[in-house]
Amino acid sequence: MIKRSEMAGHRRMPDWVVTGCSVALLIVAWVVATEGGFVDDLFMPSPSSLWAGFTDLVEDGYKSRTIWEHAGLSLERVLAGFVTGAVAGTVVGLAMGYNRVIEACLAPFVEFLRPLPQLAYLVLLIVWFGIGETAQIVLLFLTAFPVSAIAAMDGVKSVSRQRMQVARSLGASNWQIFRFVVFPSALPEIFTGARLAIGVVYATLIAAEIIAGSTGLGWVILDAGRFLRSDYVFVGILAIGLMGLVLDYMLVAIEHRIVHWAGKY
Repeated sequence: MIKRSEMAGHRRMPDWVVTGCSVALLIVAWVVATEGGFVDDLFMPSPSSLWAGFTDLVEDGYKSRTIWEHAGLSLERVLAGFVTGAVAGTVVGLAMGYNRVIEACLAPFVEFLRPLPQLAYLVLLIVWFGIGETAQIVLLFLTAFPVSAIAAMDGVKSVSRQRMQVARSLGASNWQIFRFVVFPSALPEIFTGARLAIGVVYATLIAAEIIAGSTGLGWVILDAGRFLRSDYVFVGILAIGLMGLVLDYMLVAIEHRIVHWAGKY
């Protein structure tokens, strides 16, 4: 006899169907609110206005650059700041988690930097490096660094001591224990930290481009808002959101490829 729980499990909708339905409902509500005249185009452009704004940005560009060039510059800044910050933060975090002396030396600085609002030191970076690419990339680096460092340190500290003792009893050196036991066990936490870092970096990108830049999607959003071009603003917001989703899915795919054992043991 088939149990009700088993029948319910067989009848459950696939996740992609639920996601598609929720997106479709949101689009329908958007169309009804804008095309029905409930919301003014100034506050929320209709789908037709949004498409017209997108085609304008593609064909004519914005301030002598196409939307693809602005998006490419933003992506370059994100990747430069995120990759360098995540790699450096992961290395420092692994060292702090594995060695108490290193943790005692560096943890106070990482913990101080982690909750500090990025705009608090952006002005200082502009004074040091000027208005341009360097100040923005350094800001994104400092944004990704503490998040990745804390995640890597927590990953090392969560490694089972029994695994390390077993490896040591089999004659493994400290380097072999770190390479074959500690580092693989910390990888899930490291990738979680990377996903958190990329989200924070994207949020900081807007502030960096608004204050210290004259190109990029963040700057387009600010400048278009001054002229009440909400269609351009929404195009920029959607472009940033979609780029963020793609990068996050790429990190998830890499994690599943490399850390294929996570959750199985």
